[in-house]
Order: sequence, then C-alpha cells, then structure tokens
Amino acid sequence: MPRDRINQEQKLIKAVGEILREQGFDQLKINKIAQQAEVNKVLIYRYFGGLEGLLAAYYKQEQPQIAAPTIDVEHLKNLPLESVFQVCLEYILNEFRELRTNVVAQEFLKADLYNTHDERNPVVLEREERLKKIIDELASMIGNKDGRGFPAVIVSGLTLLTLYAHQHKQVMGINVDTEEGWARIETALSNIFHGAYLFHKERLANLNQSASGDTPSSGASPGEASPGEEAA
Repeated sequence: MPRDRINQEQKLIKAVGEILREQGFDQLKINKIAQQAEVNKVLIYRYFGGLEGLLAAYYKQEQPQIAAPTIDVEHLKNLPLESVFQVCLEYILNEFRELRTNVVAQEFLKADLYNTHDERNPVVLEREERLKKIIDELASMIGNKDGRGFPAVIVSGLTLLTLYAHQHKQVMGINVDTEEGWARIETALSNIFHGAYLFHKERLANLNQSASGDTPSSGASPGEASPGEEAA
C-alpha cells in the first residue's frame, strides 16, 4: 500500500477519534471528518467505501470497548451463593466505573440508542455478547431459567445514568456526574444485589426442601452450600 494512502487513512481515523471525544458521535459527518483530517472527502469513499467503513476501520484499530476483568464461572461454583453475588456486583461496578471515564465508548452507546436501523455498532455488540455469555453461565449455575431479565434492568439503568452523568444532568436530585453522587448509585446497587441474593437463597433452599420431601420454609437456612451444590 502506498505510503501516502497509509498516512491519509491514519489522518481520517485520527479525525474520527478527535470528533468523537470533542463533539460527539452525532457530529461524525463526511465533510467534518475530511475537514478535521485536512484531506479531500472523496478519499473517505475511495479508501473506506463511506462513513460506515471508516467507522469500522476506527473501531478495528482503536478498540474502544469496555472490558472489565471477566468472571471465572468455574471458580464461582465452589463459592457460597453470597460470594457469587458479590463477585457479580463488583464486576458490574468495575464495568461502569471504566465506562464513566471512556468518552468514546459512551458516544458509541449513545449512538446505538438513537440508531433507527437494524445494524448495531460493534462496541455495543461486543459488550452485550460478552455480558450475555457470563449471565447465561451464572443463571445455569444457580438454576435460574431466565437469568437475563435482572441484569437487563441493571445494565440499561446504569447505562442511562452514565449518559446522564456525561451530560451533567441530575436524576432524582442526585448529581450523578460527581463521585459523591455516583457513590450513592453504587450503594443502591449493592442493596439491590443483596436483595437478589436473599431471594435466590430462599428459592434454592425451598427447592432443596421440596426435593427432599420436607415442608418449605420462608426462613433463612442455617448453612449455605455452594451454588453448584444447591442447583444440583
């Protein structure tokens, strides 16, 4: 590939990142990108086939996705149920702590919300597929037939709060763009996960009692087995 073409392609890819960070996804227009890169807009069509191809090249090179340390589901099978929920909570907290500082990833997420076409952008798809895989494995581990509903509510809610924070908006009087405000969100999330843990602990205990012929009880069980043992 000629050196001039490589340089011009890199100028265009760099311009995409600059506009994303400084002006937002909705400002990614052919003319504006060409002007920012100081190249002829015809080159966007010649080298990338258009705006979508240029965005795909930007994503492939820059990889602006959020990737918190993954969850080792096999390891969780040997942990008490409460520890499983705590690990999941920490995963979600870390995922959104990173997202709050990643302006480019936020812009891709915002663009996906406003997208009226069937095609999803690669940042959102990669993130969603990764989360679905983890969620399905965890749901199977604790015997939950539909494990995606709960995290769908949590993830969509936190995503919206993150976008509100980026726009310096308040939610229920909470300044979610401040560390103090976001700490209140994390505290609330921790309480929600604790409630989910208590619900599943009682559900699994009742299932085990029913399987053994005992009368189900609404009280907490004196001991707690690992999820793998409870779901067995």
